[in-house]
Amino acid sequence: MALSLTCLSSSVVLRRPQPARASRGLRPSAPAASKGARSARHAFAFAANADTAMWSIEDAEVKAACKNVAVLFDFDGTLGDTETPAMEVAFWELAPYFAGVKPMELTEEAMRTYVRENAGKAFEHMVEAANADRAAAGLCTIEELKASKGEDPAVLEVVDQARKRFGLPAFAAMRSGAAEEIADYLQMQKDETVEALSTLAHPCPGVPETLDKLAGLNVRFAIATTSGKPRVPVSVVSAKLESYFPLEKIHSGESDFDPPKFKPDPAVYLLAAKSENTAPEDSVAVEDSASGVGSASNANMGLIVGYTGGSHISEEAEASHAAMLMEGTRADNKIGADLVITDMQDLPALVAFFAAERSAGRSKPFTFPEGLLAILRGKYYLK
Repeated sequence: MALSLTCLSSSVVLRRPQPARASRGLRPSAPAASKGARSARHAFAFAANADTAMWSIEDAEVKAACKNVAVLFDFDGTLGDTETPAMEVAFWELAPYFAGVKPMELTEEAMRTYVRENAGKAFEHMVEAANADRAAAGLCTIEELKASKGEDPAVLEVVDQARKRFGLPAFAAMRSGAAEEIADYLQMQKDETVEALSTLAHPCPGVPETLDKLAGLNVRFAIATTSGKPRVPVSVVSAKLESYFPLEKIHSGESDFDPPKFKPDPAVYLLAAKSENTAPEDSVAVEDSASGVGSASNANMGLIVGYTGGSHISEEAEASHAAMLMEGTRADNKIGADLVITDMQDLPALVAFFAAERSAGRSKPFTFPEGLLAILRGKYYLK
């Protein structure tokens, strides 16, 4: 049966753009021919399945179904466009300790390359890699060099100029006593990242609009993140999202468990679902990382939506990142994201579809109807 989208405000019938061929089994949508026209529509209908009625996102029945689901968001790189500034801070914290580094090598291009290649990695893992390079070069550890204050002064001069952009004290100031230098290297990184994000964090594109639309659908939502507190609450405030996510809606794998439970452990998703009085199978997870998708899959989330719209994912890396999210390499069951979107404002339509499916007693794997896919604003990826 051919499925089509019927716009409620007109008699126009739209067809989904034909997908382009992709590598690694992906099926990305083609760029929209009339994206501007579609983005202006708010009321739409789509056939949820061949054997169901037409649903509108504005219908009372759909809103009633949406009351039974919750959307659980990762934060960094999903709600908050924080990955890039946090990674830039990490680069300049590590820069004095790169094996054999020279001042002229610490360029903006070098920083961007490092951020692109290491986005999503824990700082501890970046430290381990840098220490491995230092050991291979016959050098002492980062921690030992920092404790001895034996960094190259010429390198620190370049680093200090960069640190000013993030509102961080220069090494020169810390070493002269004009500012405090934290002895614990990892704690220093955490504190400085919080300080930088308190002014640099902002929402990913379309996030406030998406949250408003979800609220209008009676959907509950919360944050399920690995990142600790106060980093995430501070970033939420800086991104002006605190009205959507008061402290009780921010759940952290690092801070809410003793010992911490980092993704892909499912604990933080299970906690977030419980806090919203929603079963995992009635919950939607939104994630930008392999470990996050693994955590959501291990928690048996009813729908997992991958997201590649953060600034830390380049256009060139978008397709491969989407493939990685759908592979499910960090999930025990090897089930990854059900689909991947590039525009966060496409999420409410997917949530409405999911709510309608759950109200009819259906569960994954879902077949996303052509009518639904046709009205998505941005590029999307399917297996």
